[in-house]
Amino acid sequence: MNKSLAVFLLLALIVLPSCRYLTGDDGVFRDRQGDYLEAPVEPTIRVPDNLDSYTLDQLYVVPENVLASREDYSANIPRPQPLDTNRPEGVVIRRYSGENWIVIAASPGQVWPRVRDFWAQAAIELEYENPVEGIMETGWLDSSTSGGNRDKYRLRIEPGLHAGSSDIFVLHINRPRNFVGTELVIWPEASESEDQEFEIMQQISQYLADRTDIYSSSSSSLLAGSLAGEKKANLLETETDDSILELRISLTRAWAQVGQALERADVSIVERDREASVFDVEFSGIEVEADSPGFFRRVFSRGDEEVVVELPFRITLEQTQSGINVLAEAQGDTEADKKLEAELLQLILSNLG
Repeated sequence: MNKSLAVFLLLALIVLPSCRYLTGDDGVFRDRQGDYLEAPVEPTIRVPDNLDSYTLDQLYVVPENVLASREDYSANIPRPQPLDTNRPEGVVIRRYSGENWIVIAASPGQVWPRVRDFWAQAAIELEYENPVEGIMETGWLDSSTSGGNRDKYRLRIEPGLHAGSSDIFVLHINRPRNFVGTELVIWPEASESEDQEFEIMQQISQYLADRTDIYSSSSSSLLAGSLAGEKKANLLETETDDSILELRISLTRAWAQVGQALERADVSIVERDREASVFDVEFSGIEVEADSPGFFRRVFSRGDEEVVVELPFRITLEQTQSGINVLAEAQGDTEADKKLEAELLQLILSNLG
């Protein structure tokens, strides 16, 4: 026996008993994963009647009425919200029938400090700030159009129609210099000068577009960030399994944007009635094709031939206290019809600009 083999055998005799000592059944680091199977069931501790037993209450109580089957449970699971794939990019000014606003692909919490920076850079003092409601009001400014008058602006930041976006609205009023400081400011629903409103919006949008750090979360406003939870577009389901698309915007804007969403999704609009706020469309369901991300259609088999079946639907916009409810109504009332109604409203929501 050579010397190397003798050394190897000697080490083996030393190491093997050591392994059993550390990891064997009686070792220090033995496998304990099955110990709970051998644990004895002890009787419940009985507390004497003259002592308090509140510390021994059951912390994890098993309910008596447990759902019996997986099918019963899955039937009550709410449908997950789809990913928002139509989020706007950059900064854009939208104009619809006298309404003007800025759409920006950043949350209210990110937008708020940048707008404050705009007023500071323009040497315009803010007379009132409320980040929780997203409102800023300037002091009185010398008018650029009339030497004897002064201007005042009110800016409002709201969450946009899509997650992570914001809408910015501006109101403008003009008053004679001798009235400034003596009258209570009552803000109108629309600006007194749309031209001046649009001018300041152009300046704000250009400033925000130039700020590359606007998407930085390290300098966002926590107070203004609470606005993001108030979604402006929500797809809801009623107790009767009907679907409603809730839009917290004006009827004028909702009409224009729902029409644009239908066109963007290639849904056939047969007729539109602005006075009744109704669209008559043809729709076949949703199937996203990889080669065309904005195109939706469902293909049905009819014998050996595959054809696209377009079914008639009526889309109605109803005014409510909180905004607009968008309803889709098929000719039938079957479960399949309700599913198609929900798909059509989801399609509109996904394509709102």
